[in-house]
Amino acid sequence: MLCRKLLMHVAVSHGLPEKDAKDRAPNFAQCVDHLIAEGIVTKRMEPWIDRIREVGNEANHELVPVGKDSALDVAMFTQKLLELAYEMDDTMAKVGPPQ
Repeated sequence: MLCRKLLMHVAVSHGLPEKDAKDRAPNFAQCVDHLIAEGIVTKRMEPWIDRIREVGNEANHELVPVGKDSALDVAMFTQKLLELAYEMDDTMAKVGPPQ
């Protein structure tokens, strides 16, 4: 659930409004669509995002603990999303143009 919520916060930090005209927060699909539109997430990465959604939904609606392998998958996918969304542009800016 935490990784799912992080993805939603990444979308908002990259320009998706926190609230819509009805004063409601964006849903998960809107967040994913926004991240794709902004180029933060590519089409090739959609299965990663779907894995975050699936495991997050299961954790949100069931009392059964998430298995270790699923938790590690989702954590890794979330880590890569955070790196792409926040670290890579900064790293590139520090590196500068080729010499």
